[in-house]
Amino acid sequence: MSDAIPTVIVSRRVTPGSEKEFERWNNRLRSAAEKFPGHLGSETQPPNAAHPEHWVVLYRFATVEELDAWLTSPERTALMAEGDPFVEGPVSEQRMMEPVRSEEAVTAVMSQRARPGADAELRRFHRDVTAVMADFPGFLRSDLLDPVPGAQADHVIVFSFASRPDLDNWLDSEERRSMLDRIGPLIEGERTFNVVGGFAGWFGSNDASGAPVPWKQAVVVLIALFPTSVSLRYLQLQIAPDLPWVLGVSTLNVVAIVILNWFLMPLVTGWFGSWLRR
Repeated sequence: MSDAIPTVIVSRRVTPGSEKEFERWNNRLRSAAEKFPGHLGSETQPPNAAHPEHWVVLYRFATVEELDAWLTSPERTALMAEGDPFVEGPVSEQRMMEPVRSEEAVTAVMSQRARPGADAELRRFHRDVTAVMADFPGFLRSDLLDPVPGAQADHVIVFSFASRPDLDNWLDSEERRSMLDRIGPLIEGERTFNVVGGFAGWFGSNDASGAPVPWKQAVVVLIALFPTSVSLRYLQLQIAPDLPWVLGVSTLNVVAIVILNWFLMPLVTGWFGSWLRR
């Protein structure tokens, strides 16, 4: 495979009240694409802070010719006509050559609880810190996961760099220290930080089998990581509360990675396997 993947990004505004019908139709459209030669994968991104009014769908094919064959096919044309009642306004299609993600990519997870009334400001902080990280070599992406009522009270920021040296360059930077000073007044309680490595070894490589979309990977990692981090921190406070900070953090990270890599992640990815592949 080349170092870039032919990709089309399709953006649509869904007719209010037609979201369920649109999702069913969009699943049919993606299933049809899977049958075409060269199909590598697709993903749907519902409206979010980056595109608050649009549903975005990405299709990836092995070659430009195979992508064009799908886009101009009679099957797609017929399905697109069926979806007209669920879409308002023009449909935007943007073609690009998407860089292949490195399997050496490393991911960090930072969780913190927002002070009452600071949720919107924390989201603005995430947009700003992402913009700053984007200027650093190797930056891949950053996602903000909002609290889940009854399950997760913290906001979680997940960000990835192409390699561990790239991540360390960001972690050691003055820009990051400045951003940490800024986030301080927005949160309460302890801020938890873990480097959990790349997701590729847990979810499969970015090839014809199709790795899960990044936000689903992040959710599954969080499901395994959060209780692991909290439990290890509790045990450390009970067993060795006076352990030096640097030694404590490094020890907890090593133990957490061992638990995740060899015990929890194989179980969790198995439990959520069908959902990850949808």
